[in-house]
Amino acid sequence: MNSSKTSLRNGNDNSDSEERRRVTETPEKLFTDGLGPRFTKNQQSPRYTTVDYQQTSTFMSAHRCVLAARSNTFSAVMSGHISRLDPNIKNELTTTTKNDKLVISIDKTDPETMKLVIIFLYTAKCDLNERNAFHILDAACRYDIKSLKVYVAQFLVNHINTNNVLRLIEYAYKYDNLLLKQRCIDYFIDNASLLDRSQRGIPPTK
Repeated sequence: MNSSKTSLRNGNDNSDSEERRRVTETPEKLFTDGLGPRFTKNQQSPRYTTVDYQQTSTFMSAHRCVLAARSNTFSAVMSGHISRLDPNIKNELTTTTKNDKLVISIDKTDPETMKLVIIFLYTAKCDLNERNAFHILDAACRYDIKSLKVYVAQFLVNHINTNNVLRLIEYAYKYDNLLLKQRCIDYFIDNASLLDRSQRGIPPTK
């Protein structure tokens, strides 16, 4: 993961308990579920109007009401409750004010990944591939964006193979992603001999 710094100028999702049910829902449903009331409430507060995001020399802008409605992490930052965050996450975020805008500087997420995260927050979609999905999942978990966690998990469970299953199950346990964890276990059970051959460098039989 790129460790350069990003900034967000100036988000709330629930726990993973309903992950299995929600995985069958459309991205649009995941995006709008619960967004309406929070978005309307936040939109009425000047505190949630605009936010700028900075990584090294890269700046991006977003609406505070969108970030706060979808991300528990950014909601805590903008509501003045940053002390409630996990210490590791809190230490990765710094805030300043520039031209009456809140600027959130982010250490751990690279600009391209953060751009895709912001696109998802507004559209419920982003361009996923096997190269960037791990980075986006990391960002979704780091900033506690429930709908994005589910969206990326939906992609990853359909792209499990012998080359990435070990990394996938590592991420599944790291972020306690029940769906991804179970699908990886199922893959291990169904493809035990293939995985054994792969680990020993033996090409699959035709």
